[in-house]
Order: sequence, then structure tokens, then C-alpha cells
Amino acid sequence: MDRNADLIARARPTGSRVLVHLDPGLQETPNGIILPPDAQQITRHGLVLAVGPDQYTVSPGDRILIELHAGTEVGWLKNTPVLLVEAKDIVAILSQPLEQ
Repeated sequence: MDRNADLIARARPTGSRVLVHLDPGLQETPNGIILPPDAQQITRHGLVLAVGPDQYTVSPGDRILIELHAGTEVGWLKNTPVLLVEAKDIVAILSQPLEQ
């Protein structure tokens, strides 16, 4: 079982909740200064991994923008958090990833 499938199996969303893998934050400044992990800002948009049975707005594979402090961290994939987010905290469905 791959890590995505394992995390989805362990944290299956209920109701209208969504499981989101956040996109990585800025790792280097425009001037080329590399930021240490604790100084990197995690962006608040990401990829939908799974949806609860009452969620009809988004589907797995959609990219979404969420409220800044939304969600509960349930794990990590590729050094970025995976959150369980309420549907009310989804701000937009993105047609493509946002630029860092």
C-alpha cells in the first residue's frame, strides 16, 4: 500500500470534511536565500486526497484554496502536512496550482 492510500485509509473523512495534502511552502526567497524548514511558510492550498460522503463540491484530485487556520493535521506526506478540513473552510477550487 502506498503512503497516500495508507493515510487515506487511516483518516477517512466523514460528513462534509475533506482530506487535503497542502502544497509545499516557499523554500527559497526571490533573492536566493534558502529558508530552514522552521522558517518556511506552508501555503494554504493543496490537493484533495479524499472526501466525506456528504461532500458534493469537490472531488479527489481537485486543487483547493482553504482558510488560513483551517483544518486539523492528521499526517505528513513528502514533508508537507495533510489536513482534515471542513467544507465551510474551502474558499475556492483552483484550475491550476498557485505560484509560490
